[in-house]
Amino acid sequence: MRRAFVMGSNGPPGDTQLRYALNDVERMRNALSNERCGFIVESPNSEDKIWKVYEQLSDLALSCSSDDTFICHFSGHGRLFKGSLFLLWNDSDIDNLPKTALSIGRIMETLSYCKAENRLLILDCCHAGAVVSMPKNGDEATANEIVIKPDNYLVLVAGARSEPAREIEELKGGFLTSNICDAISEKLDEADIDRDGRISVDDLKKWLRKKFQEYNEKLPKKYHVPLPFPYGQDVAEFFLTLPPSSSSESKDCEIFPYQALDSFSKKTADFFFGRKQVVKDLQKALEKSNFVLLIGNSGSGKSSVVKAGLTPELETNGWQVLDPVVPWTEPVSYLKYEITRQFFGEGEKIKDVLDLIEANGLTSITEHIPGEKPILIIVDQFEEIFTVCSQKPEQQHRFIELLTQVANTSASRLKVVVTLRADFLQDCLHYPLLARLIQNQSVFIPELEDEDLKQVIIEPAKKQNFSFDDGLPEFIIKEVTQEENFLPLLQFALTELWKEKDEKNKKITANQYINQGTILGLLNRRSEEIYQSFNEQERVWTKRILLKLVRTGIGNKDTRQRQSKQKVLEIAGDNSEQQIAIQNVLNKLIKERLLVTGNDSEGAAWIDLAHEALMERWEQFSLWRKENRELRRLCDKVDDYHREWLKYQKDPRFLMMGGVLLQVEEKWLDMEQEFSAECEYFKDFYELSKSAQDIPEGCLKQKLEEQERKHQLELHKYQIEAVQNQAEIKVYKSQLEAKDELIENYKEHNQKLEKIALNLSQNQTNLVIQLDSQIKPEEKHKEIISNNFEGTNIYGNILMNSGDITTNNYVSEQKQSLAEAAAEIQELLEQLDKTYSQDRKSQEMTTSEKMIIASEAIKEIERNPILKQRIVRALKDGGNSAIREFINHPALSITLAAIEGWQKNKDF
Repeated sequence: MRRAFVMGSNGPPGDTQLRYALNDVERMRNALSNERCGFIVESPNSEDKIWKVYEQLSDLALSCSSDDTFICHFSGHGRLFKGSLFLLWNDSDIDNLPKTALSIGRIMETLSYCKAENRLLILDCCHAGAVVSMPKNGDEATANEIVIKPDNYLVLVAGARSEPAREIEELKGGFLTSNICDAISEKLDEADIDRDGRISVDDLKKWLRKKFQEYNEKLPKKYHVPLPFPYGQDVAEFFLTLPPSSSSESKDCEIFPYQALDSFSKKTADFFFGRKQVVKDLQKALEKSNFVLLIGNSGSGKSSVVKAGLTPELETNGWQVLDPVVPWTEPVSYLKYEITRQFFGEGEKIKDVLDLIEANGLTSITEHIPGEKPILIIVDQFEEIFTVCSQKPEQQHRFIELLTQVANTSASRLKVVVTLRADFLQDCLHYPLLARLIQNQSVFIPELEDEDLKQVIIEPAKKQNFSFDDGLPEFIIKEVTQEENFLPLLQFALTELWKEKDEKNKKITANQYINQGTILGLLNRRSEEIYQSFNEQERVWTKRILLKLVRTGIGNKDTRQRQSKQKVLEIAGDNSEQQIAIQNVLNKLIKERLLVTGNDSEGAAWIDLAHEALMERWEQFSLWRKENRELRRLCDKVDDYHREWLKYQKDPRFLMMGGVLLQVEEKWLDMEQEFSAECEYFKDFYELSKSAQDIPEGCLKQKLEEQERKHQLELHKYQIEAVQNQAEIKVYKSQLEAKDELIENYKEHNQKLEKIALNLSQNQTNLVIQLDSQIKPEEKHKEIISNNFEGTNIYGNILMNSGDITTNNYVSEQKQSLAEAAAEIQELLEQLDKTYSQDRKSQEMTTSEKMIIASEAIKEIERNPILKQRIVRALKDGGNSAIREFINHPALSITLAAIEGWQKNKDF
């Protein structure tokens, strides 16, 4: 589901009130809810109190599931207070922002708990860039302490922390919001930079830069708008619009029929060809055994066979198939978690199931899964237990034990299929039961025959009504089969050909193939092109990222090594700007299909090489892998030890010791020079490991226990503070409700008093008229003068009261006249000054500009004698100082000076 919370405010009444923020809210609502975007949009009532806005946002954000997409948008005033950003609401008090304005820190915190896979916060306000590093709201003592960062969602801001956002008269709204709405609605085709039929955040970033340049080129520098920019991390590529669905053709083209370096999946199973026999062999093997290994060379398509070939076939026949599990760093934990999550959900039953698996093995879970359907667990990239888990023998043994136990259980609904790279067969032979299973229950993937290869090339294109030039498939087969493990190269080349297809004639032509160059060098050429498109610093990051995703083996036996996205970003240490740069590099490499991404069992993003072929076929990458191999192997070992130490709650028994520690001590300076950020991450662990060699284990354990108690006390303190804060919020909420009720009572009471005062004034006036008609004219003057207004003369009192009423009425009429004249002058000046906005200060307008606008204003007044007379009369009665209270414009002083000239010349 796609959900959005769109809010905004012109701000509290006053000189700085905006004109178009609420208009922006309505435009954004309409744009996001159109059929191309497909969002369900909610907005707070403009009269709601801020606690109500928080409540509505929280309810919506926390109700999202992991499959949802969520956008939160704000348009209006942004103000900084003690380093924190606040968003002004209708009744905000500038002198009391923390209690009367929306705290962006609180909004960001709410977003961090939202489960939606993709989250985007859009801030169209001044100082929006302050979200890059937010201190605690209103706490000067921690103004430099970053406690909130958008590290698991994206933020799109109107400008940097120090930059004001602008309302644009010609756009009738803010620059950021206006151009976003254009990009996702009327100007979608123009804003779709990568021409894939939908608008991503990357498209939007380029579109906003383009509009920024176009707009600022037309105006003097002082009227320039700031450049909007995105910040943060998205779990997957974020799209503001849906794939095109106007025709079946556009829908088909949305999914590439060829998968470059990625494997085929259930979603792309319709395009998977050439392995029918292997799929049949697997099905036959599963009929005979509960445990089957699928073994093949790197690049033979093992993952595609189980995900796009076997899984759809079994599901059609009524099987329950678990999404593939990849061992990674904690194979036993991941296996248990995925089984319980996919079969039993997220309920309280999980712990019972985990205990059951640990005690009785995997087959015991079938008793708790309803129905009689066969169940299949797929373990992909099984070789990772010998690479990523090489330092965890207990994990290796337990993982293999859990899987192979299934083979010895007869009449079980549960079956297991494991994919294994052929060059790791020798590692499996150290486990006797696994070795026997390989001998008796394996399916090997053979080389593809020419006819099967022809299907791989032709059939996916035919699914989308495209064909190849005669003879081209055969020529491609002849060229590609000269190499070993060529399937990834073939898929990559076909993907590049597909991008350049002849749309008009529905053809993939020989000319395109010739222009592309030889198929064997294509992956290298394309990878190098992508690499060269980066600037110098981005190339450095590219090398560091790719090497981080390789597990350096003995000799040249390297394997890809999946890493958490956070760990990849830590290559830059704590430098937020460099982390943004790395994020941009990652986005480009993922978009170009050199890398792939996904989520682990806890929802955290991971990054991986799209295929191991990239390591060998990209010459530059191959050269990088030969550099400092022993140093990188050592760094991998330290990483393994450090992870285990954290897993076991910093137990001193899991510190580095022995030969590994001696190696690290010897190479530490080299490691720091080569992997500065990573070494900084491991530094405390390394130093503690060194010191542990000289400290008795009991003392070290006591020291760690004391440190843990200290942490627990701090945690308890924060928990108490959280409870107290919740209680204070409830009290504050009830106080606000009570104040609202009191205000309503005051309003009602005031209305009653006004009615009484009006009746009393009318009665007094009538009485004066009656008395006045009864007194002789010659006595009136005497009576008025002799009256000492001490309450002894009724006539005197009433006459004085009547006089007060008359004076008040005159003053009221005078103020009204002033206000009307001022409003007309204000409107006239604003019409003449098309670029004027409430946020512009007078010193930003030159004297020459002021004189031009004032001159034009005087001419307009001269052309309207009635308006001229009204303005001059109002000035005569109230004076310049009085009328200035009603007008805020830089050209006002010069305009009034000219009008004063009329008064002196008696020109009225």
